[in-house]
Amino acid sequence: MTPESFEILVVRELRKAGFDVGTVRTHRRSELPEPERGFVLELVIPLRCAGATQRALVICLHQLGFVAPDVIASAKARLADASADVVLIFATAEFAPETVTAAYESGVTLLQVVDGRSAFDMSGWSTPGHYPAWLPAYLSQLIDRDVAGQPRARLLEAGCADMILDRPAPR
Repeated sequence: MTPESFEILVVRELRKAGFDVGTVRTHRRSELPEPERGFVLELVIPLRCAGATQRALVICLHQLGFVAPDVIASAKARLADASADVVLIFATAEFAPETVTAAYESGVTLLQVVDGRSAFDMSGWSTPGHYPAWLPAYLSQLIDRDVAGQPRARLLEAGCADMILDRPAPR
């Protein structure tokens, strides 16, 4: 995945969720050091839904290892510099359990980028190994907590922008 294709995926997923996506501005872009061999792409995106607009700092992480909790604190610290209201973190790697806790406590939204075919196979919608032509290569799943406080993953649904922005208030 390239930074450009990651940006396209983010915009597609946010539109699918029901947002009117404004002009995307690159805030920061950098390569990750070894052994990760990935990148960090920060975007500032105005998101309009139900008559309200919020500016989102969208952090795109393409890396191999788990996403550590320090990413949450770092993202929150850059909110003012990006003139943003909320933080969304899209990552190709899994989030460490401590990261899910830190995000929950900080009101940060976590989205994991997953392989479209694997997600489709797990959905139970069809016979595994048989894919519709419209299936994208990658999908996003929201990482949050269930009613018992346990981490869970839910595929991002069409028209459900509230899944993304209805986060707990930061403590």
